Formats: sequence, structure tokens, C-alpha cells
Amino acid sequence: MCYSMRDWVNKLFIERSDLFLKIMNARWVRTAQLVDGMVRVLDDFGIKSGMLLDLYCGNGRVSVYMAEKGFRAIGVDMSRAFVEDAEAKAEEHGVSHRVRFLEGDVREIKQVVGRVSKPFDVVTNVWTSVGFYGVKADLSVFKQARQLSREGAILFIADTVHIEYLSLKFAPTSYAEFEDIVMLEDRKYDPMTAQAQTTWTFYKKMGQNLEFIDRAEIAHHVYSLSELCSLLKRAGWQAVASYGSLATLQPMNSLTGMNIVAKAV
Repeated sequence: MCYSMRDWVNKLFIERSDLFLKIMNARWVRTAQLVDGMVRVLDDFGIKSGMLLDLYCGNGRVSVYMAEKGFRAIGVDMSRAFVEDAEAKAEEHGVSHRVRFLEGDVREIKQVVGRVSKPFDVVTNVWTSVGFYGVKADLSVFKQARQLSREGAILFIADTVHIEYLSLKFAPTSYAEFEDIVMLEDRKYDPMTAQAQTTWTFYKKMGQNLEFIDRAEIAHHVYSLSELCSLLKRAGWQAVASYGSLATLQPMNSLTGMNIVAKAV
């Protein structure tokens, strides 16, 4: 059974937030290097501190690590469970005085953020959290983010899948373990519509056996580098660099992830 966009987002991020939290927690170990790369890029633009807006913040890994670097951060996510976990992690890392997490729909980011911040110096969008709601919605989000940011602010789109990669390295299935959870992925990709559909099936490890937990259907639009840079330009952001990895600042190519650095103009 296929889910509508609203159904799969709600199911995975709200109804089964317990499962997705395990996946996000596994990515914390690589976040320090990601943020180190972001800080090196920001240094080149003379930005060493300021206000950060973390779109689709999940459980706060980018906001927390950027706060450790001296930034103040506001993270926004639709999942109360993610926001609550982000607050707990900020406390654990000793940066709760520098970060604030808000529960809300990023598509209404101006309304969610409201009057709680000064103009942002940095905006982040990490781990393929574009394309969930389609091109029109992404354009609106980035336009709103630009309106909330000062001229010269820097936007990072990080760790994002792209069309060129899927054209060469598409894998129809994969397997991963997160604590006591096993996740099987079955993927489909339609290059004519640039739509990716993935079925995540979760099992709990029970000794030598697996016990079925749940299944989630995911669907999102996949961008090419040029398409996403064009969309950002329409939203008031000028792409200034692309990388295969922000952790290493290696150049982007068809076999790497997609990372974009854009400047508010």
C-alpha cells in the first residue's frame, strides 16, 4: 500500500518517531566533522558566530554542534518527539542556553519562528530534507528562509541525494542495523519524473530471529545540482559552491552526495 505525502511524513516522523530517532542517533557520530566543514566555509565569508536557523532539525544534531562552536541556533521540526529529544541532547552537551527548538511545520517557517529571533546569519537544511513536499513547497520554504535572513547570510544544503548519483549508483535494496532494530530498504526511482519511492521495513532483533515491527512508504522529489541551484536563485539565494562532502570539502561529482553553499542576495 502506498501512502500519500502527508501520510508517510506523519507515519515516520510522528507515529513511529521512536524508530526514526534510532536512525538519527546513528548519524550523530559523523555530525562533528560535518559542522567542522561548515565552520571552515563560514570562516571564508567572515562569519564566526551569529544566529543559525536549522530547517527540519530532527533531534538537533546540527544545532547542538553549531552551538558548541559559538553560534546561537533555532531548530524547527514537525515532530514533538524529535524536538523533545533535541532539547535533552542540548542539555547533555551543555548548550541549552544557546539553542531553542520549536515544534512546527517548516513550510510555515516565518509563522513558526515569529518574533523569537534576529535576522539569521546561517541557514541549514541537512540530510535529504528537500523534496518531501515537492518543488513548489521547497521554493516557498527557501523564500521564507531568505526573508528571515540578513543579506550575505549563508545557506547550507547538506548530505542530499541527487539525480546524477541515482543514475549511476542506484541500489534497489539495502540493509542497516540501528541498536536492536534491523531496517530493510526497497527503492524505486523514476528518472522521467525524478521521483524516488522507498519502503522501509523495520524488524526487532530477537536472538537469531527477526520480529516485524512496522513498514513506512517514503516518496520525494530528487533534484539535480543545476535544478536546485536554479530554485535557490528564484528564492533569493545565489549558489557559490558545491561539495561532495562538507566534512572533507571534496569536490562534488556524480558518485558523491550533494552539498550546496549559497549566499543571500
